[in-house]
Amino acid sequence: MLKKVLLGLAAAIVVVAISGAAFAMFQVSAFDASLEKVYDVASPDIHASSDPAVIDRGKHIVESLGACNECHGADLGGKSGEDIGPIGQIHGSNLTSGKGGVAGRYTDGQLARVIRHGIKASGKSLRFMPAQGISWFPDDDLVAVVSYVRSLPPVDRTLDDGRIGVLGKVLDRLDMIPLDIARRIDHSAPAAKTLPAEATAEYGAKLARGCTGCHGEHFSGGPIPGAPSDLPVPANITPHETGIATATEADWNRLLDTGIRPNGKPLNPFMPIQMLRAMNPTERAALWAFLRSLPPKPFGER
Repeated sequence: MLKKVLLGLAAAIVVVAISGAAFAMFQVSAFDASLEKVYDVASPDIHASSDPAVIDRGKHIVESLGACNECHGADLGGKSGEDIGPIGQIHGSNLTSGKGGVAGRYTDGQLARVIRHGIKASGKSLRFMPAQGISWFPDDDLVAVVSYVRSLPPVDRTLDDGRIGVLGKVLDRLDMIPLDIARRIDHSAPAAKTLPAEATAEYGAKLARGCTGCHGEHFSGGPIPGAPSDLPVPANITPHETGIATATEADWNRLLDTGIRPNGKPLNPFMPIQMLRAMNPTERAALWAFLRSLPPKPFGER
């Protein structure tokens, strides 16, 4: 009798294992096919400017709202990505006009399309770069970013594409980690209108789109699905008792300036503190207004 039970249990385990493997392979195949898709999306009619004010605006966006230096390096000449185990390792491209750089191969319009649509010059999707969080940039901001990128000193640095593991591909298809970017953007949506840069929750909602990759679409944090155990767990940034319910705007600005939480503990280096520190007073106030306007969510509901 015991032998029959054990045999039945073993058979069940085999069936589950086979079913799980089949499911994973189906998701991997769907991911690979999606990355090979060529999108018929025209490049925006964007042209770089030599106006110093426009270039300065682009520099500010790159260093703050776009957080480009976090992945592409201080000189935007490319940077090796963190190895996150079975999820993969993706490197930040060289954005300059130097050898191996994107700016030397892309037109102004193609650079703008990367930001707005998450589509490379080949017409295929970007991998990992969170264009879905900055696709709201209006035309004047796209012009500013492209102008700044064109102004950069060329850096000769070539990085390979890195890798995306089976787990990364499965998690992407389950919408748990965004790695295939273009499929997450509505390419038929009209170009964003310029939203006044004011200290409002409405403007802050745009800025906060870049926070969802780590803190989740509900901003309540919790472990990132599939991430290695040593990866920091994003905090709850909603006005819940497990989040920022007791924090003040002074605490918020102190955090951005120093990287120190209200409880005296420093932020983990995984948090893009340099990008947050580079935000101007209006952007800081707008983001704070948005976070305070969120419905309170318990920690971990992402």
